[in-house]
Amino acid sequence: MQEERMGLVPSNLAREGFKFIFMGEAEACRGCKYRSVCVDGMEVGRLYVVKGVNERKRFQCPIHGELTLASIARANVEVASGARMVEGASFIYRASCDEDCEYRNYCRPEGVKEGDKLRVVRELGKIKCKRLGELRIYEVSF
Repeated sequence: MQEERMGLVPSNLAREGFKFIFMGEAEACRGCKYRSVCVDGMEVGRLYVVKGVNERKRFQCPIHGELTLASIARANVEVASGARMVEGASFIYRASCDEDCEYRNYCRPEGVKEGDKLRVVRELGKIKCKRLGELRIYEVSF
């Protein structure tokens, strides 16, 4: 289970299940009174998901306009592996391939960095890689 935290999300994107990559703070964020709940605790290049939205709490932002208070967490991702793994197994992420092919999003998923410790949530299926042969696709958490 991913640790949830409260954060501010642009109101037009604040809906349960919305995923986004945190790209870092803007210059205007540095002096903002909402910085601690908006960008502090977020890690650049990570994939997050909105878990819940508090429609009654809205704030104004010079960058994004209206913001809504939401519960957010690191999102689960899908990764390819040649290894057979069971639910709950932990492993260190190592990219399996650098090819620019139709399956690249599984071998180099957004929000995952080399050396991350991941935990298998479930197996999703298999793909046939031209370079590495049969690979399994897993949904993983951090």
